[in-house]
Amino acid sequence: MPESLEIIGRPLEPDTGNAGVGKGKQPYPSGMRFFIFMRLTVNGDIIEESKPGTLMELLHELQINPDQVAVEVNLSIIKKVDYSTFRLNEGDKVEIVKFVGGG
Repeated sequence: MPESLEIIGRPLEPDTGNAGVGKGKQPYPSGMRFFIFMRLTVNGDIIEESKPGTLMELLHELQINPDQVAVEVNLSIIKKVDYSTFRLNEGDKVEIVKFVGGG
């Protein structure tokens, strides 16, 4: 039997010189993370949010105190009690209005 046929008929053995390569190996180096960016318009400025999330998460990322603002998303006013559950979507238009006291 020719040697090439014998190799084909026999199961391949692991190549210890290439341990960890191929099956089971992660396609990206460990520790490398990917983020999903979502484009929003906030007060007329286009921003890319690092992760799709809730309105409350956006306010915290922008360092805005949720108790001191009113928020409108796509022309609908969002109740404060819903900030933590209201999920933002790609392309949403967010208007954040801060209350200012004075006389």
